[in-house]
Amino acid sequence: MKIAVLGGTGHIGVGIALRFAILGHEVIVGSRSPEKAEAKAKEYLDILKERGIDGKITGMKNEDAAKEAEISILAIPHEHAYSTAEGLKDFLRGKIVVSPIVPMERRGKLLLYNPPQEGSAAERLETILTESRVVSAFQTVPANRFANLDAKFEWDVPVCSNDEDAKKTVMDLINQIEGLRAIDAGPLAVSRLVESITPLLINVMIRNDIKDIGVKFL
Repeated sequence: MKIAVLGGTGHIGVGIALRFAILGHEVIVGSRSPEKAEAKAKEYLDILKERGIDGKITGMKNEDAAKEAEISILAIPHEHAYSTAEGLKDFLRGKIVVSPIVPMERRGKLLLYNPPQEGSAAERLETILTESRVVSAFQTVPANRFANLDAKFEWDVPVCSNDEDAKKTVMDLINQIEGLRAIDAGPLAVSRLVESITPLLINVMIRNDIKDIGVKFL
């Protein structure tokens, strides 16, 4: 499957790009700068080659990546995500778009969830990408540990969408990654609950001096 990681030059995009490439998917790293996208794609390929893994990763500007891919993951900071989605909506028409976006704000030493008036980042994206199939996922996956290919983990990934077929497609992809288990969390409105877990996890890590924790439903 062709998977675009838009904004795949940083944050959680690194782990997503590497791990889907390992599984044999064709990964397209997207960026506003095609030169930066191509450089990052080469960097990711070098990481895989060092492990004797042949992956297929290319770099393109976001518009070309969105047009080329079957599924696009918006691995973009929330302050830029909505304007980026607005500019890409014609290229994403009819396609699955995955939102791992979490709107947060800092208050003193705390990080707090700061959703838009629609209720969640995913719900706001759906109002922009009206002809796309928006799915919410990956918010509770720690980016640094996920990008470390030597790391072992056992995390659950809540997945939300109003499109059941799109949700199933994304869940099937997540379940291919060793150590992840996709959980059907319901419609997109539930994303506001899932997104709010991220600042909770970060605050717990900071206050208790622990690193890279996810969630597991028992």
